Amino acid sequence: MVLVAGSVNLFAADNYSFALIGDQPYIPTTPEGGVAGGVRQVYPAPKYEALISHINADPNIVFTVHIGDIKAGNSLCEDRVYDQNLTYFNSFAKPLIYTPGDNEWTDCHRANNGSLHPLERLAKVRSTFYPDGNSLGISKRPLARQSDNPTYALYRENAKWVEGPVLFVTLHMTGSNNNHQQVYQGAVPCGALPCSFTEDEYLARNAANMTWLNQALADALSNSTIKGVVILMQANPFERFLEPVSSSNPIIYTESGYEDFMVRLRAFVNSSKMQVLFVNGDTHTQRTNQPLTNLYPSLTQLLPAGTVFTNFTRTEVFAQTNVHWTKVTVDPSNPSLFVIVPIFVPGN
Repeated sequence: MVLVAGSVNLFAADNYSFALIGDQPYIPTTPEGGVAGGVRQVYPAPKYEALISHINADPNIVFTVHIGDIKAGNSLCEDRVYDQNLTYFNSFAKPLIYTPGDNEWTDCHRANNGSLHPLERLAKVRSTFYPDGNSLGISKRPLARQSDNPTYALYRENAKWVEGPVLFVTLHMTGSNNNHQQVYQGAVPCGALPCSFTEDEYLARNAANMTWLNQALADALSNSTIKGVVILMQANPFERFLEPVSSSNPIIYTESGYEDFMVRLRAFVNSSKMQVLFVNGDTHTQRTNQPLTNLYPSLTQLLPAGTVFTNFTRTEVFAQTNVHWTKVTVDPSNPSLFVIVPIFVPGN
């Protein structure tokens, strides 16, 4: 159990801290005339800037991870959002690692997002935030990227690195059922491209994610110095193992976009006995708990019963108007390895 109050190690000793954020900045926004129910992100974002300054002022932080959703779910997917968030990411004093969320591409087909094609916006995300093999931030650090393998050249967002006794891996798995069984508003055009449903993107990215996860877990098991693994992604595969019906996605999903991931995760946690910290966002509830059991989520339905895996902990980041952050300290002398503390930004 984790106490609530983790290649080459280039930047940190075995005992160090890192910051977790996501689902930010959602505010401020302004109503956008002519777009049904939509808003436009407003910059500067004072509370988000205060959060960045607060993290920068902590000398113990060696890097920050943003786990996706750089704008509100009902705001326009316009270029200025991506460009401004790149500027924000590069204002972090220490390395900043970012993995995408659904708000910045999967859901951009929505009328209140500007009726843009999700795959075109995904290309914008990749070209903006992943120019090379380094992190973002003022002080950058090299990362191993899945795109280092030409077979997976498209997936430059998937990264892994080692700090002290911990291996970190990001996976590009988003809300909206991971773009599986997604509804792109029928055949209505999205920008210059037809916006109709296709499984091709999900199938290819899901296969890449599973390959990347398997490589990372194998790396951890083959390195005797590794005591824990941190898995970071935007989606919440626990409370939304199967996405609920909503006005934006009126389909009843019959298959989870996270099933392959959950099968592999459960098997690793059960067999390795290594401490595993899982970080997600998407459902806007800051929490730290142990939701993984031998039954929950099951492969067909959510079952709350089951035996808890005590070497697995999930922490979900602050979100929306709760503009704060989570500090995780890696302490090898603690049997739990990870010490997780919510940090509140004064004035926010």
